[in-house]
Amino acid sequence: MIANLIYCLFIALGLYIFHKQTLLKARRESMLRDNNPLPVTKLLENRAVDMEALTHTTFSQRLRRNASNTIDDIGQFALLKILVFYIVAGLTGSYMFSTLFRFSTLLSLAITLPVVTFLGLRFLDIRAQNTFEEHFPDALNMIASSVSAGESLLHAIQFIGQSLNNIVGKEFKIMGERLNMGESTDNVFRKACQRFPTPAFQFFVIAMRVNVNRGGQLRNVITQLNRVLFNARSIEKKKLAMTAEARMSAYIICALPFFFLFVIMRFLSPENYDFVMNDPNGRPILYYTLASEAIGMAIIAALMRSVK
Repeated sequence: MIANLIYCLFIALGLYIFHKQTLLKARRESMLRDNNPLPVTKLLENRAVDMEALTHTTFSQRLRRNASNTIDDIGQFALLKILVFYIVAGLTGSYMFSTLFRFSTLLSLAITLPVVTFLGLRFLDIRAQNTFEEHFPDALNMIASSVSAGESLLHAIQFIGQSLNNIVGKEFKIMGERLNMGESTDNVFRKACQRFPTPAFQFFVIAMRVNVNRGGQLRNVITQLNRVLFNARSIEKKKLAMTAEARMSAYIICALPFFFLFVIMRFLSPENYDFVMNDPNGRPILYYTLASEAIGMAIIAALMRSVK
């Protein structure tokens, strides 16, 4: 019964991820339609922006790219960190599932490893995207200053790669090296968008491609983009500050039942703890507690994400 429920949860998680990817693709296409005044055409040479060319890759290419990006995001001693992470996660998950649901070790590992892999990759991706967005306005300021001084776009990109010692500088350094080797700007920008598919960076790449192919006021576009990013970051920080008390209260409320069950009840009332954890008549109480907590945390998370 519990195993079937967990399998259903995995299926629901996969459908949710597929739905989010579909919404993201639809949002990009709508942004392109709303902001591109040029007539729609299937010919790449007649389009100022080809959004699909920026991010479209085959499945094998995405696997290789994601593996390389994951290693870069982990940093030094990546293989050792991955090994320690899986050992700790496997032992913890095996203990939890065997204690709570009486699963075998093999079944516990079969459930734990995919979950922790997804959560770990998601954490690394979100951390990399947030770090990039945090330092990206500095790169925009440097590009605007370089262009105003009469430097070319290639020199501006190379200057950022040499000046910034962070994830943004590293990516711009790679872009400058590829441009120096004679790689086309479209190919270089496409690979950069695959590495950091954030809306701000994609808009920057679109502005660069339009400027390279058709000309335009690059400095004004970058200045306006930098102002928009600054305002968006200010609003985000204000939102986090205003919801800090509510988020902390939600975390405490979610943690209280587990703390009461596994700490207070275990030491203050061992007979009740043994009844809930080991007695067949008390197991439904445990399952009800876990299910209600999961539903409550999902509702709280949905409410927090809906804050604009």
